[in-house]
Amino acid sequence: SGTQEQPMAHVEIDFSQITKLKDIDIDPRMMDQMESNSILDLLISHEGGMPCASNMMCVGDPGVGKTTVLLDFLAMTQLHNPDRKCLFISGEMGKKQMYKYTQRYPQFGYVDTLFVGDYSQYNAKEMVEQVMNKGWDLVLIDSVAEVIDDVRTDMGWDRKIAESWLVDVCTQNNKGSNETNKYTSFMLIQQVTKAGVFVGSNKLKHMTDAMMEMRRESERDGGGTYMEFTKNRNGEVANKLYFQLTGTQIV
Repeated sequence: SGTQEQPMAHVEIDFSQITKLKDIDIDPRMMDQMESNSILDLLISHEGGMPCASNMMCVGDPGVGKTTVLLDFLAMTQLHNPDRKCLFISGEMGKKQMYKYTQRYPQFGYVDTLFVGDYSQYNAKEMVEQVMNKGWDLVLIDSVAEVIDDVRTDMGWDRKIAESWLVDVCTQNNKGSNETNKYTSFMLIQQVTKAGVFVGSNKLKHMTDAMMEMRRESERDGGGTYMEFTKNRNGEVANKLYFQLTGTQIV
């Protein structure tokens, strides 16, 4: 005979946080924009730049330029806003690869960079939580899959639990829950399947304010590379911005 599931215990819920929209109290710093002084500012938001306390996911074809384009945006944001704190978490490339990268794109050299491989002796979950707690304005993670896999290995979690943990880390830092009360924004690079479909749960999708795709057109359509938002709570969607990597700059 099968066992019956026990009913969940009754819990009295406190609904004191229900509020009228006109009474919402938001710290003005959460409404700021971080500008890179590049054309990407206009694509990301109507106001121009990366909104504080927001999350942007970027997916796309392998080798299309996701890391290069977003790291350039991060670097230009840092250079244009020296009072901001920007961080690049590199889970896919090591120091030698990034050093060679920086020879081609010198602006990358001005961004604080954490190489995940340098901290392999530590618990991945603790490492990410502790570095986030230092407080950052804008963080680029490349890639979500690498960080989640490292955390799964160290914690013995399944993918669903690890993704929920990452969502919580981003959400808490969006709210300024760190040592310096920074309303952190995240740019998250994620892998796609061979069919070009986003790899991740709906919870991971729903946490993001914007979903950017970088694609390469077929040769029949010109073979160009472009980026566009399929979801964007802060700006336009379905507006293609074409780009080309020349080896030393992004056009």
